[in-house]
Amino acid sequence: MDIVDAQVHFNLLGSLDTGVAAMDAVGVKALVYDEYWAFDEQSRILPGYELPNGAFRHVYPLAEAAALQFPERFAYLIRVDRRDPDLDALIGSVGRVPQRKALRVVPWTPEGFEQFAAGADAPVFTSAQRHGVPVFVLLPGRTRLLHPYLRLAPDVPVIVDHCGVELRPGRLHDDRLSGFDDVLALAEYPNVFLKWSHAPRLSAGSYPYEDVLDMLLRVLEAFGPQRVMWGSDCTQATDHHTWAESLYTIRDTPNLSQDEKAWVLGGSLRSALRWPAPHLNEK
Repeated sequence: MDIVDAQVHFNLLGSLDTGVAAMDAVGVKALVYDEYWAFDEQSRILPGYELPNGAFRHVYPLAEAAALQFPERFAYLIRVDRRDPDLDALIGSVGRVPQRKALRVVPWTPEGFEQFAAGADAPVFTSAQRHGVPVFVLLPGRTRLLHPYLRLAPDVPVIVDHCGVELRPGRLHDDRLSGFDDVLALAEYPNVFLKWSHAPRLSAGSYPYEDVLDMLLRVLEAFGPQRVMWGSDCTQATDHHTWAESLYTIRDTPNLSQDEKAWVLGGSLRSALRWPAPHLNEK
């Protein structure tokens, strides 16, 4: 099966060779490299640098190197600051720079969420629509804020991160499901996808997280398997579950058909990011 992970902070796995060996051990053929080193003192995601106007420009040296060396195994995404004077050009680079396949919007801070709610990211979504760029967006428990933006970008894939709900460690299980109906309501938009990442954290039990699989069935009924993609975010999940457990709970369940698994575990992501499997390019 063509298994593609929709999110890994791959640089945190160590060297490129170490990370590729981990992929092979788990059974992941390809992944979306989300380069993340740390946060700076202003809660900005590194690496990057500040521009004269105060905007922060992200850079992706390790993701770019991995994607150039192993293009069949790595795609990567970018982040942008809405204040960047070259905002439109940066977003337009997606799909033109090798293996640069999407952008990710991460409001992250309370101030960031307030600004997002006020429409501050409209230029980002408008540019994504203009250039046909897929957008990942992290809005834990706040997916209702997305509706105005979806009207700005009706023709590009918008992928909701981390099941769309809040996943703070230590919260009560029932509380973690708050907002799930709002997530399901997004299925009415044909361009909205759901990234099924960190889902084991929603479980009241242990592996194979049967209660979460029941939730996945609801998601598949609402969105269809063509708009649901698995992601592990494995470097950020080690306190709860392993990379393998995140994958195998879906890969090995008898409750999904092979066709459903093929979509969720790779096909949906490849479709959204226009990243065909290598064999499709072979002559």
